[in-house]
Amino acid sequence: MIARPLPYDEPAAPRTGTRSGRTAAVVRRKRTRAQANASMIRIAVTTVGLTLAIVIYLALMANVTKMNYALARATHAKMQALDESSRLDDQIARLASRERLARLAASLHMVEPQTFARVTLPDPHPATGAHGLAFLPWLK
Repeated sequence: MIARPLPYDEPAAPRTGTRSGRTAAVVRRKRTRAQANASMIRIAVTTVGLTLAIVIYLALMANVTKMNYALARATHAKMQALDESSRLDDQIARLASRERLARLAASLHMVEPQTFARVTLPDPHPATGAHGLAFLPWLK
């Protein structure tokens, strides 16, 4: 039988920077408190985010509703203007009808002319001595 040497583990290096039991408990308490605070902060941020999203949505919906009311008002005003225009067109057509004008002429004892007069106007002569501009007489 051949003897083999036993494996030899070198001793581990001495641990440096280790915590003692008292500091470990303090660090553990801080970490636990930070984790609890982190979950509360996450809940608060989520709540604020959702609330902000809802408020923005409601503001947009209010703006859409306001625009719908403005559109309805404008459509109503347009329809009223069209109705008024139609009524005025009818009134103009009625007042300018040949039958009505013939009745008015008859009530004023107007008749068709038997002869037509022709009037000739003299040719206009340009004004002499006028120089410059009309609104600036001193500029000659």
